[in-house]
Amino acid sequence: MILITGISLILYALLKWVDLDNIDFLLKYVVFNSSSALYRPKFLRKSFVCDYEANTMEYPWIDNRSRSAKSLKTYCSKIANPIKDWKKATLHLSFSLLLLYIAHELRAYATHGRLEKHWQRLYQSNTKKIFHGLQLIYRKQQSLHASKRYIWYILVGCDTYINPPYFLKQLEPYDFMQPYFIGGSFAEELCYHKNKTTYRSQFIGGNSAHVFSTALVETLYSHLSPFVETVWPQPNHSSAAMSDIALSCLIISLGYKMTILSSFMRRSSKGIIEEFGLKNALRVREPSSWHYIHPLQMIDLDEFYAYHDVDRLMNDQKWMELVDFIRLLIGTHYETLRKHQPLDSHKLVRHYK
Repeated sequence: MILITGISLILYALLKWVDLDNIDFLLKYVVFNSSSALYRPKFLRKSFVCDYEANTMEYPWIDNRSRSAKSLKTYCSKIANPIKDWKKATLHLSFSLLLLYIAHELRAYATHGRLEKHWQRLYQSNTKKIFHGLQLIYRKQQSLHASKRYIWYILVGCDTYINPPYFLKQLEPYDFMQPYFIGGSFAEELCYHKNKTTYRSQFIGGNSAHVFSTALVETLYSHLSPFVETVWPQPNHSSAAMSDIALSCLIISLGYKMTILSSFMRRSSKGIIEEFGLKNALRVREPSSWHYIHPLQMIDLDEFYAYHDVDRLMNDQKWMELVDFIRLLIGTHYETLRKHQPLDSHKLVRHYK
């Protein structure tokens, strides 16, 4: 605590006299230089979460946390956690990924009776909502300037955790101007012709993620409504709600192939360990997504990865990226706090006495 406070005071004093354009020099050669009095390797940990030996992981000024950060340690043995060699994604998050969440996992929380029947109606209409929704979103995107349009569409369940920086890096080798259909797992199931005869075909499972390049969505656009309204089985049919199979059947019938990426995990880390073993869970250095994740687990995972990203940037001494990360985290924090505030709050402030 004394060390951190001392560094903060010295940084503040230096920043008062140093031009902000020189902050990179200040961080790299004054504060964190190995020969500097402010830099001592013994004060840095390779992994804040995994190498922390104290009985509690809270900083001294964080008391009474409802969920101790010590609980994050359980991920250290279940998820690959490289401590260095961070590579920043070249794709920009703001205009790269359009995340489309589908809430078809609500059945787990439905009870018998009326609520179960209501869920069945929602679930049966799942495929139509996705097909028509994809059309609607694509039309909306076309109304924007080309520089503002998303280049990848990602369809995931509401119980799927996405790590955007890792996800972006996985998509870098692929050209969004080419029709790509990407996922994490595949199987075989029945597809339908317009006359309702069936044939077997592979499909990308919705238990990881469906990723469409903008070129693929452009090609699919005119086929989405006809396929879901006249080819795919309608509600009350056993296949009606199988949106992952329906999308795959349409895309493959148009002559496009699947691309499978191992970083799109089909289960939680615990589920993969139970089904395939620990080695399989640790095989991917930077997992892009995890499936079957409870909302509380998503918060834990996000906190774990946030600490982890800071560790890697510090160990690589990429100080300006660390500063950018901290600023992004601060900005996101305050934007989240403002979400339930009135949009015209400036008027309220102006009249406040």
